[in-house]
Amino acid sequence: MTQQAQEFISVPVPREYVTKVYAYLAQLSGTAPSPSESPVDGDAGVEEDGKYPYVEWSVEDLRELTVAQLSSVQAVVDLLDILAEQPGNPVSYTFLVDRLAVERNQLRGSLAAFTRVVHKRHRRRNWPMTWEEGAGENPEYKSEFFYTVSETIAERWKEVRAGQ
Repeated sequence: MTQQAQEFISVPVPREYVTKVYAYLAQLSGTAPSPSESPVDGDAGVEEDGKYPYVEWSVEDLRELTVAQLSSVQAVVDLLDILAEQPGNPVSYTFLVDRLAVERNQLRGSLAAFTRVVHKRHRRRNWPMTWEEGAGENPEYKSEFFYTVSETIAERWKEVRAGQ
């Protein structure tokens, strides 16, 4: 069977729903767990304001990522390998897409799905890496995100990877 090229269309979505839409698209494409596959139910760990807490990523938390079967989590594992090479230095989304050899939308969907995993499985609001928006390196993009891991997370990540 020949594989047809996907056609993409733009659909306006209110800003507050963008990550949920990306997560849903990742779920449809098989890169995210369906709600029925979620390992934790209920609101355990959710703070009174309805938000998940900020929780530092331990070596064990990071090790759990490396054994997860979800492709969205494995995309983040690959991303952490890159970021841990240069802790504290912002790495552009464009660089990550090129280095990971994925399409921009594919990585975006994986990151959105990873947010759901962070909430449902790890019961926290924060990723093991941080990001900030800045001027795009590629003239095609006015702005893009730059990702960074701290020295501490990089050391923990290297410890996890050395033990494999």
